Amino acid sequence: MNFRQHHQDAFNKMETPVWNRVSLPNELFPKPNYKVEASITSDSDYVNVTAFCDAIDSDDSIAQLEFTAKKQLGPVFKHYINGYANAGYVVKSTSKAFKPPVVDIHYVLGGETHTLIDNHVIIAEAGAKLDVIIDYHVEKSDYNKSENTLEQTAHYGMTHIFAKRGSRVRVFKLQRLNKSAYHFDQVFASVEESAVVDVFDVQVGSQFKAISHEFDLKGRHSEGHIKSIYFGDQDSKLDLSFTMNHRGKKSNSSILSKGALDSNALKVFRGNLFFETGASQSVGKEEEFVMLLGDNIKSDSIPALMCAEDDVIGAHAASVGQVDLNKLFYLMSRGFSEIEAKKLVIKASFEEILSDVPYEAFRVTVAHEVDRRVC
Repeated sequence: MNFRQHHQDAFNKMETPVWNRVSLPNELFPKPNYKVEASITSDSDYVNVTAFCDAIDSDDSIAQLEFTAKKQLGPVFKHYINGYANAGYVVKSTSKAFKPPVVDIHYVLGGETHTLIDNHVIIAEAGAKLDVIIDYHVEKSDYNKSENTLEQTAHYGMTHIFAKRGSRVRVFKLQRLNKSAYHFDQVFASVEESAVVDVFDVQVGSQFKAISHEFDLKGRHSEGHIKSIYFGDQDSKLDLSFTMNHRGKKSNSSILSKGALDSNALKVFRGNLFFETGASQSVGKEEEFVMLLGDNIKSDSIPALMCAEDDVIGAHAASVGQVDLNKLFYLMSRGFSEIEAKKLVIKASFEEILSDVPYEAFRVTVAHEVDRRVC
């Protein structure tokens, strides 16, 4: 039995999950009979890019990788994506150049393509560097498409990152689907000795978005960093989960999330730091800051810190508050409208994270999406 068939059989034996804090949409797990092609570019001869479906069938080393994680969105999503993926790539880097090679992947949904199920595997060999940009968006004609279950735009994604000894991987994810879309995405990173993985995750689209990122800091001096931006408006629902598992000695992690919520948005944020036996002298930090732009918003933050080691440092912080009226009045006194002032305040809040993104096109696109969606 091959990889895909194994997961299809497992998925078909399972029931649709039920979530407590954020209810799942009714129409889930379609089985499209088409593949989705991405626009993909690479600027290095030391990076190999292969379609996931081809690689999983022809490369035993890929099929034998450890596609497991503790948290994530649950086994139903794992088996569904592994079994029915219609897109995705295996990206492998051996480049040790000072400047990391860049792989840029763009998915465009719309027209006859409504469902994207992508499976990505990102591998940095020992000492290698790699930057990967993944952008999900829709055709312009679908920007404001109303909900239609017969043509529901939906994305189900999974990305596995394998950072081998001394490597450096940066992943930049941007989700800017239309207002009625569903977006489910999960990232798992396995980080070996002295390796570093940074994930920048920007969520500004979709009516329903569920995100789960989990890092396994298994090596000595391994590092994992998540920087998250999110925006929710109207009746959007957000379920965000970020987990750092410290296993290696002197490992280091950070989670920084900046959000803005408007109208009747519902958000649940989970930030988890786990220090397992053997992770002595490790440091982990988790912070979330969310700005409320309306009066009917529900925002829950659930930090967790679990220690099985004594000699560790773990810290978490959460801040939730209304937009600063003094800032708005000051900007409005300088000739900006209330909406323009809100946009400036939100973009200023996001700048702490975006300033660390080295790609101007990525930063400009995020600013444009904020301008387009805040009203």
